[in-house]
Amino acid sequence: MSNLYIVGTPIGNLEDLTFRALKILSKVNYIFSEDTRVSKKLLNNYKIDTKLISIYKPNKKLNSEYFLELLNQQDLAFTTDAGMPGISDPVGEFVKLARNKEHNIITIPGVSSLTSSFSVSGIESKGFTFLGFLSKSTSQKINELTKALEVNLPIIIFESPKRIISTLEFLKHEFNIKNIFIGKELTKIFETIFYGDIDNAINIFNNKKGEFVIIIEPEEITFSKSLIEKYDKILIEGYEKGIKGKRLLNLISDLSGTNKSLLYERWLEIKRNNGNKA
Repeated sequence: MSNLYIVGTPIGNLEDLTFRALKILSKVNYIFSEDTRVSKKLLNNYKIDTKLISIYKPNKKLNSEYFLELLNQQDLAFTTDAGMPGISDPVGEFVKLARNKEHNIITIPGVSSLTSSFSVSGIESKGFTFLGFLSKSTSQKINELTKALEVNLPIIIFESPKRIISTLEFLKHEFNIKNIFIGKELTKIFETIFYGDIDNAINIFNNKKGEFVIIIEPEEITFSKSLIEKYDKILIEGYEKGIKGKRLLNLISDLSGTNKSLLYERWLEIKRNNGNKA
């Protein structure tokens, strides 16, 4: 059986390529790449002439048939644009294809913007929740974040230069976030590490290019005015009708995906303001 090497590549600084990765990329005859233009720059830097093949066909479908055809004959390497494959890219589909044909899957570890950002954030935690890029829909973003809160760990998201300001404003207005960590263009010339007031972040990163990693501490997230308005009518009516808090909060949480801890804080406030009847 052939070997499929999942190779980590630099996220910016080309000197971050490991010796082992350099050896594998030079040894194989073909490298399947997320963006061959990006990978070509890396190969040229190290004078590697291995042929690059896009993981996509012209119509943006996965180039899976050709991938298996080649893998059945020889070892292949797989790279993404930057960092470790498998994060916000379709490497999983190719790994499944190779595994189903009983080929060997071998990881060649490298740099990750995810762990690199967390290592310099100064946030102490036994782990984190990674959400990748948030959905475009406001309601979906709210559900994604509130569900992530259930494990009470720091939340890490990726963001593009086009959406960084709108995402920061969303976090500020929908979740009352005051302080935030942002890593921009890690390992590159214009690398920026920021931790502090979200209003300052909005000013600093406005019209800035680059790729962003955002880390949110769970204690920074509270029930915002917009979320209070969204569920207040249901909570107040439920309170007035004598519905038990646990039953009501479970029902709203199940239907909306909203974190129960956020709803519970508002429920306690309603009870305090109305004499603790339920």
